Amino acid sequence: MAETSGTIKPTVVAMLVCDQVIDDKLTNKKSAIGLFNNILVPRVPTTIPQMAVLISVTEISGRAELQLRLVHDGDNSIIFHTTGLIGAPDPLATVDLLFNLQGLKMPQAGQHAFEVLCEGEILARRRFHIRVMHIAPSADAGTQG
Repeated sequence: MAETSGTIKPTVVAMLVCDQVIDDKLTNKKSAIGLFNNILVPRVPTTIPQMAVLISVTEISGRAELQLRLVHDGDNSIIFHTTGLIGAPDPLATVDLLFNLQGLKMPQAGQHAFEVLCEGEILARRRFHIRVMHIAPSADAGTQG
């Protein structure tokens, strides 16, 4: 449990980055599909058609404002961010937050991270890499006769 300035911050118990999350409305169970650490792209800048971030949070006292942001680790530039209020029926409950991101524009390759913040303090980070595919030339490419 993180504590700053006398206020108790929520605790992130899980953070997954994947292709998609299936949310079963009947059982409230979530299935993360296509977990990854690397995204291969033909070039940068690029657009990622679809990805999902699933975050499980507990120890929420009342309501808490959380921010999710995506940063490039090389220069800490913020690529994406969103903020919202969350609450829980009691502090021992676990709340799942699902972010379905579509058409995410990635300006550069390298290491990136999703960060969850509360009151400016980072509660959790989940890193992944954007890698540019290098296609080897074919056997007869560049051959002159």
